[in-house]
Amino acid sequence: MSTGQAPAAMRHDVLESWRRSLRHAVGERTRAPVLDEERLEGRRARARRLELASQKAINRAGSLLIGTRDILLLSDDSGVVIEAAGDPHTLAEAQENHLYTGGQWVEEAIGTNAIGTALYLGVPTLIRDAEHFCEAIQRWNCAATPIIEPGTGRVMGVLDISWPGGIMQPNAVALSSALALQVETELTQMLGRERERLLEYSHIRRLRRGNDQTLVMDRNGSSVFSTEDFARFCEDDDSLRQLPKLLPALIDQPAEQIGEVLGECLNGADFEVIENQGEAIGVMVSLRRSRPQARSWTGMELRQIARAGQVSAELCAQAERLAETPIPILIEGETGTGKSSLAKAIHNASRQSQDPFEVIDCAQLTEESLRALIAAARDAEGGGILCLSSPGAVSPSLQKLLFTLVDLVSERGGRVVALSARSLYDEMRANNFRSDLYYRIAGARLHIPPLRERPEEIGPLLRWLIQCHATETGRRELRFTSGAMTALQNYAWPGNLIEMRNLIAALDALSPSGLISERMLPREFHQRAQINRTETLRDVERAEILGAVKAEDGNLSRAAKRLGIARSTLYLKLDSYGISRERRD
Repeated sequence: MSTGQAPAAMRHDVLESWRRSLRHAVGERTRAPVLDEERLEGRRARARRLELASQKAINRAGSLLIGTRDILLLSDDSGVVIEAAGDPHTLAEAQENHLYTGGQWVEEAIGTNAIGTALYLGVPTLIRDAEHFCEAIQRWNCAATPIIEPGTGRVMGVLDISWPGGIMQPNAVALSSALALQVETELTQMLGRERERLLEYSHIRRLRRGNDQTLVMDRNGSSVFSTEDFARFCEDDDSLRQLPKLLPALIDQPAEQIGEVLGECLNGADFEVIENQGEAIGVMVSLRRSRPQARSWTGMELRQIARAGQVSAELCAQAERLAETPIPILIEGETGTGKSSLAKAIHNASRQSQDPFEVIDCAQLTEESLRALIAAARDAEGGGILCLSSPGAVSPSLQKLLFTLVDLVSERGGRVVALSARSLYDEMRANNFRSDLYYRIAGARLHIPPLRERPEEIGPLLRWLIQCHATETGRRELRFTSGAMTALQNYAWPGNLIEMRNLIAALDALSPSGLISERMLPREFHQRAQINRTETLRDVERAEILGAVKAEDGNLSRAAKRLGIARSTLYLKLDSYGISRERRD
């Protein structure tokens, strides 16, 4: 300190801690700051979980340390000692430097020391004699290990072994680390017991509430239970991702405050704080029933379409950039590929999302209707999107009027999006489509490939359409055996998404259980499936049994009735398929 030079043998971590301590001007302190009784109780209340998990380790080790000159200290994450045990003579001696309950041992308060430096570094730390920054504290040796919260990885506190200087304790760091590990193990077991209670609670609440879309999270923000549709029905995905990050910092707050903060994060949801013996252990999030009813395929956003696969993701990335511009867009693709859905998603992503989205079927246009539309466009105010479906179907004699309509919409701040199942460029080259009209509506072109060219997206799109159908009709969601899913993914889908939607509606109407096997699919799906047939009768039966058990929430008596077999027969079948017979009758 007098020469400004560090000894060559000084450990790097200690040297860096001294440099930090110099900035805090604490070198003359002879004791750590101490909290008054009220503030200490507040610290203990916030660290109640840590203190509870440490009781066994402190009680056992504390009695063993009597007569050894060692003391055991537990601090919270702010370096405040909340528990002390061990040799009574050393505990009495330590009070001179406030090395006891209420003393605050962060580096900012008392310079380099094992508790504060371990909190800063997040690793086990040994500080011997003169390595302490404050001269009055150099009469101590200390070995401290951070206690890491399971699930979050945050430092909850520190377990410290301290003893007077001049005494060798080569195993102090190992002892401190072993005791900290015991505390972390107890914390893990406590979390496991809480998760069991949360799971039981979620089942009880679902029986009372019915089929609300719910998510139950533990204190760390990890999911304990979630209905399959929760994420799909949550419109604000960004907010949903924020919930697990917010909850660990909120869980120790009053229940009203937790619900208020989370409610601001995710609108349209109800939050219920789940408590055990007056302490919050998790949260149940319920989406209100009114929200899912508005969901449909045509209401998809670009980011939702992009989840189908790489092709859709690249297409939506282009669409998102175009949505920010006034450029007219021509979307081309085979019938049923989702052109209108993409157009609506572009509208939702644009600055004009609050303005009208008007669709005109150009195949139905007549001269009278076109002139009426032109007159309405002249009187219209504001923007919006005019979506022209099948402009190539307009006869050459009417294309000039269509050009006039498009020009008027653009002049008045509106935007044109055209949808075509055939190449309008080829039609223009063949003199079937006016070139001035083509370049007026094809400022930018997007092409949606047919499903046969993106087979990896068949599964995700099928699942989304099934969910949309269930939401719109209020019915169950269809499930498919592995053989049926293979057949669906191997199929060419000439009708694309329209064919897929029609198939889902038909299967839902015809299937008594909602479980679809390969043999229930229309004949055209069997031709390629026979080449790679993976399904057997045992596969079908096993899937049907699992579906019945799941539908009855694990109650095997009701599952047997649902399947139309005796319970003893169901037990035999469960054993033959290697399915657990654990039941809730």
